[in-house]
Amino acid sequence: MESNKEESWFEKGELLIYDQKECRVIAEYERTVCVEFTDYPFAGEEEEYPYPRVILLKNEVTRPS
Repeated sequence: MESNKEESWFEKGELLIYDQKECRVIAEYERTVCVEFTDYPFAGEEEEYPYPRVILLKNEVTRPS
């Protein structure tokens, strides 16, 4: 029996960067990843980042170098 599940790009808990902010992987889906910011809330950026967890496209996040 063959599985149609795609291979994961990320591991749960993995550290990523989005918009120069650190975040950790909560869950991964087919084209998106759910992340939680590590140093939330961001002073002065409450309107741009109203929630500590967001869903992002996989190509919007990078691994720290």
